[in-house]
Amino acid sequence: MFDISILGGGWVGIPLAEKLAKQGYSVQISQSSQTENIQNPHIKLIQWRAEVNSALEAWESILNANTIIWTIPPRRKVNGDHFYLDVLRDFVRLLNQKSYQQVIFLSSTSVYQAENNLVTEESTLENNLMTQAEEILQGIQSPLLILRLGGLMGGERYVAKYYAGKLVPSANHPVNYVHRSDVLEIISQGIKSQLKGIYNVVAPQHPIKSELVKSECGRRGLPLPLEYLNDKEAIKVVSSDKLIQALNYSFQNPDPLSFPIEN
Repeated sequence: MFDISILGGGWVGIPLAEKLAKQGYSVQISQSSQTENIQNPHIKLIQWRAEVNSALEAWESILNANTIIWTIPPRRKVNGDHFYLDVLRDFVRLLNQKSYQQVIFLSSTSVYQAENNLVTEESTLENNLMTQAEEILQGIQSPLLILRLGGLMGGERYVAKYYAGKLVPSANHPVNYVHRSDVLEIISQGIKSQLKGIYNVVAPQHPIKSELVKSECGRRGLPLPLEYLNDKEAIKVVSSDKLIQALNYSFQNPDPLSFPIEN
């Protein structure tokens, strides 16, 4: 029996496995093309893929842990919404055949409507894929932690990459970004404290998108955008106050304007 099992050997799952293994946990993670670079002997690679109606035997190894972490984002262009939701239904059904210390699910702040108000965990939700996914996860009988992540940045993901020399839509809107290092640390602390419930995970500062893109293009020596496009749609500013209070957490990277430039 492993301490922690991570479903999803990708951009969050791999560095999360490495971080938790360094902290002394026994960790296993589902194998992918990206997990080939893992060298830590305390991380076991499991051959498992998210498939609908897989036999119980296909899930047994990946669910053989005290804490289960789902980091897999929906691949909508490849499989469509129904596939993701059906796999989650299988996931919940199989989890409920035994008890776990904790189940952690990485969701998204896309669940919230834009209302020109500060968004908290009690705010109105959209009826979209991630909202439906969370509804399915509420059927888990073990302690459940749902983390609603803002736009993930860090490493090769940075905002100027997407807008340098291009048009910037919604340029007058505040951003809701979070650096990967904070996501990993929050998951780690959430495991240690056995946190449960629903929490937003977003950097506490929300610069205007045009300001952020302009600043980052300058910092990285990239061409400025061709044009900044403003719109009159409702804005969304997501609060992480509930999480900060629950964990007494101080963000390592609280301001997207100062996110580190990494190789």
